Amino acid sequence: MGSMHDEACSFRLQAEKELENGWRFEVVLDLDLDHSRGFTLRLNWADYNLWSPSGSDRPSDVARAVLAIFIESMDPREIPMNLDAARIRRVVPDADTRVPAMIRQSPQS
Repeated sequence: MGSMHDEACSFRLQAEKELENGWRFEVVLDLDLDHSRGFTLRLNWADYNLWSPSGSDRPSDVARAVLAIFIESMDPREIPMNLDAARIRRVVPDADTRVPAMIRQSPQS
């Protein structure tokens, strides 16, 4: 489904599943050449609608933006195994501004 690169690590969305109240993404985070770990990101409708008010962005693009900001803002090794996208607001105070900006600058694949 594509990847996003950071100076220290990159990630891949392996699978996307639509749920009753949003989406669940299986993510593989490559910490370095020899280490990777998997985790789950949940994106609910309320957060999607806040970050993509027109509804024109793919949920995977919103998820990529959220993940990129998490990786920039915290030690990727500390990302929980089950991550809710809404948690970004506790980690990054201006997340509701940064996520839409990141969506717009992300290459569409």
